[in-house]
Amino acid sequence: MKTKKLKLQYFFLAIITLLTFSCSDGEDGAVGPTGPQGEQGVNGQDGTNGQNGVDGQDGNANVVSVLFEDQTISNGDTVFDIPELTQEIFDTGLVYAYVTVTGNEYWETLPLSLGQEIILEIDKIEVGKATLRATFTQSNLRLRFILVASSDTHSINFSSFQDLKEYYNLEK
Repeated sequence: MKTKKLKLQYFFLAIITLLTFSCSDGEDGAVGPTGPQGEQGVNGQDGTNGQNGVDGQDGNANVVSVLFEDQTISNGDTVFDIPELTQEIFDTGLVYAYVTVTGNEYWETLPLSLGQEIILEIDKIEVGKATLRATFTQSNLRLRFILVASSDTHSINFSSFQDLKEYYNLEK
């Protein structure tokens, strides 16, 4: 009896194994035609309008970023015409300058020094223009002038263009 039961178990095991390995997925059939469009659902109820928030503090909209691409600085003075440098900025505002070589991912604050020697600096600021003085000649430079018309400068790190860009929400 035990032998017959054991043979029967092996037989069923062999049948299950045979059926398992003999099945295949086969090829998928072609996609059937698109069915008809279903009914439009019922519109949901509109939500309630939220409460208006408190107005924030006004920002400083009197900041301008002026970018000069692909510039050459020559030993001596180089004048940049900046029509955005108004009389108001000249009288009460600030002008900051940054420089980088085209392709760099960072900006350096002027004055720019090499060791103990200043090699590039703002020499003169006038209404409508700024003059830079250099002790070298270099092409393929990018220069950026930040013009601030107000005196709201107490919490800004002007040595970092990235900090200045974030503080004044500059796009360039």
